[in-house]
Amino acid sequence: MIVQPATNDAVEVYFTPVDLVLLRSYEGIEPFNRALEIAQRRADTYPHDLAPPYILHEPYRLVAPYVTARGRELAAPPTSGAYWSSGKSVRFRIVPRLRPVKNSQAELKTLVEMDVGPLEETESSLAMGIEAELNRVVLEVNTFDQDLRRRLARQYGGLIAVHWEPFAQRAVLD
Repeated sequence: MIVQPATNDAVEVYFTPVDLVLLRSYEGIEPFNRALEIAQRRADTYPHDLAPPYILHEPYRLVAPYVTARGRELAAPPTSGAYWSSGKSVRFRIVPRLRPVKNSQAELKTLVEMDVGPLEETESSLAMGIEAELNRVVLEVNTFDQDLRRRLARQYGGLIAVHWEPFAQRAVLD
């Protein structure tokens, strides 16, 4: 649920009341997991043309985001292979669903790997990572303010969003 939408000068803030992973069935997902691994290797090989792939649920679909025309060509071929399950070979062929996006794998990964980056923007930072379906880096925080939204937008533009988890606490090592 979007708490505050992105504007020209502030990033989007969203809240997830229930972790959607808990609500999903995973029966029959293995071929899509295998296809996702292959698509991710493709995105790693062509990081300026492609973005991180992901799986849509109900029904399962592999989404292959692309940034450039070359990326569209690279993302389009079906993914096929085989794996072992219950003592037999299972073959699969998955035709990806193509999606044009703004942010490439390279841009997103560069932001996540910065030595000094979004995690240092606020004391309420809990975690950060790439959210493929949003095609953005997500900064998880337990509190936020309008100044944080504006600072993130000014420094990172449309590469980042804020995931607000008001009841989450920082992990503490004993």
